[in-house]
Amino acid sequence: MLGSTNHERNLYGENWNTVYGGYFSDPSSALPLVRAILEAAGETGAAAIADMGGGTGFLMSEVGREAGPGFGPRLVCVDAAQEQLDDCPDEVIAIRSTVEAVERPMLVEGGQTLLLCMRSLLHYFGREGLAPELAHLRSVLLRGERMVHQTICFEDPDDQAPANLLYERMGTGKWYPLVGELASALEAAGLNVVAMEPAKSLPLESAELEARYGIAHEDMEAIGRELADRWPGPSRVIVPQETGFTTNLDYMVMTCLAC
Repeated sequence: MLGSTNHERNLYGENWNTVYGGYFSDPSSALPLVRAILEAAGETGAAAIADMGGGTGFLMSEVGREAGPGFGPRLVCVDAAQEQLDDCPDEVIAIRSTVEAVERPMLVEGGQTLLLCMRSLLHYFGREGLAPELAHLRSVLLRGERMVHQTICFEDPDDQAPANLLYERMGTGKWYPLVGELASALEAAGLNVVAMEPAKSLPLESAELEARYGIAHEDMEAIGRELADRWPGPSRVIVPQETGFTTNLDYMVMTCLAC
């Protein structure tokens, strides 16, 4: 995953909450995930909620704010980038680690109950890395505990294909599954999907992608032409603009039970 995150390091710190129109610091965009986390925490009596790849701690801060005063579980943000963790609010416990290296004792004590969550993380591991990472996350949980995540995935293969070609051409290593593919991968890892709800799609301008991934403008124009040639009809995922194009990435919030 580290190779993928190197693309984003120029955006870390205070800038992170402003990228992509502020999507990742917008309480309304986070609300479906926040509510799913709170529901799972209530069902399991979680002593700690740990956000994998949690960046600046925004999601955990929103969980605490939505729950209100007296909320019991410890709120933990795990991230590999100290620049991100430095911006975590005081009420969030910051742990510096890659997701791949996280172990249960880092997050919860003794027989206490743990809840894992994550937002926009799993695609970083690529198509081949998804199953091993899900197996690792399952190993952190005890049977009966929950994992709640918001992940980019598509219901229609005709939406999935152009999004994956775009990210392949940009050399990101990321991969976006179909909803059914993701659910099957989770269940193969021992994480059965017990609830599912769409979240607000993420619109990305091609100029933003150029800046994030260091793509030359002429190269992005060539990618845009290839996408238009391959999928010439109306597309909800790749939308041509006067300058460049907009990519719309679909999210699904899934609550999983460790079996």
